Amino acid sequence: MQMSLDKFYNSMVKKCGRIGARYLSRYTSPLKEELLKSNLGILYEVYIGKMVFYSSAAGAAAFAGVFFLFSALFNVPLWMIALSALVGGLAAFFAVLFVSYSYPFQLLSSKKSSIEGNMPFAINHMAAISSSGVPPFVIFKLLMDVKEYGEVSNEFKRIVRNIDAFGMDVGTAVRNVADRTPSEQFRQFLYGIISTITTGGDLKRYLENSGKDALFDYKLKREKYLQTLSTYADFYTAVLIAAPLFFVSILSVMSLIGGSVGGLSITTAMRLGIYLLIPLLNSLFIMFIHYTQPKI
Repeated sequence: MQMSLDKFYNSMVKKCGRIGARYLSRYTSPLKEELLKSNLGILYEVYIGKMVFYSSAAGAAAFAGVFFLFSALFNVPLWMIALSALVGGLAAFFAVLFVSYSYPFQLLSSKKSSIEGNMPFAINHMAAISSSGVPPFVIFKLLMDVKEYGEVSNEFKRIVRNIDAFGMDVGTAVRNVADRTPSEQFRQFLYGIISTITTGGDLKRYLENSGKDALFDYKLKREKYLQTLSTYADFYTAVLIAAPLFFVSILSVMSLIGGSVGGLSITTAMRLGIYLLIPLLNSLFIMFIHYTQPKI
């Protein structure tokens, strides 16, 4: 039974992959390069097949669910039920398609933030190790298990894998990772290592200078973000502290003289503002701060 399901699933993925390659190739061409850089370990054709298959399955499930739900709960004409089901199915189809398509891009963006946030500390660590005179391969091997460096450690791990498993020399292994990394800053840093190694330059001096530059950029980004936070704090004070106090004060005065707000009683309006609107706005502000802060 399990083998039959697996065969059916693989067959559907292949068919969906052929359909996607035929009709979506002009829209999904940027996805091919992003899949390669994201190191998801999946072929472009297979990913397209899964993307179309899951989207179609979600669309069909949403169509059937909306159709039966509306049929059971609402006494409306059949054409209206079918139209609502079609809209729901199309919405689910395109929602899953969009999420599937954007996932590699989001993954690369997250990796880029992690790399650029940990670069200054990893480079300075490399400079400290290089002062002992060890070769570059040993430096990469020592840092690849330092989890505190996030995606930088994973990039070093790929360099070591290229050397140990695939037999590449250090320059080729580093270039292979540099060509696929999502961070332009890290790519230029790796190219600098390649140039220093191939020309017989002083790797220790290069790492020390790169570490100082990366740390200086890190401090500038921190200072800029702190200034941005200061602006956000002023906005928060004006909109989410002063304005609600003014809102409650006005409603308190209105409750003494009677009246209503938008057809609601003063008491109801105050409760909605205090227990619903203000917490909702604060939650949205916290989410905004969380998702806009740089990973540094």
